[in-house]
Amino acid sequence: MFTVQQLAKTAGITRRTLHYYDEIGLLKPSRIGDNGYRYYGEDALVRLQQILLYRELDLSLADIQAILGRRDFDVLKALQTHRDELTRRIAQIERLRNTVDDTILHLKGKKQMSQKQFFKGFTDAEQEEHEKQAM
Repeated sequence: MFTVQQLAKTAGITRRTLHYYDEIGLLKPSRIGDNGYRYYGEDALVRLQQILLYRELDLSLADIQAILGRRDFDVLKALQTHRDELTRRIAQIERLRNTVDDTILHLKGKKQMSQKQFFKGFTDAEQEEHEKQAM
């Protein structure tokens, strides 16, 4: 079992965040001691990990609560989905890094690039999003 302070330190979040998650019903402690202290077990650790992973995907707390509260929520399936999304993001970042590296070489006169190659790392979906924001 972890205390609020121990879990906050382990997860890299604040105690206030844990208190707030408890207050809104997003992450309840596994048990509350006679002294009023909140204690968190492994089930709470897994749930907190899910919360933090969904936050990384820019979901709101309300959306996260709705997802985690579903009767058919499957932790293993969710973790696989997180992994797939992270893999997609890593690949996108690597494409962008390669485009930046190529541009650096181009600007140093060590590599020729076509106009299209300057934007090789950006996906069509990202280009559409940029166009929407510009309008």
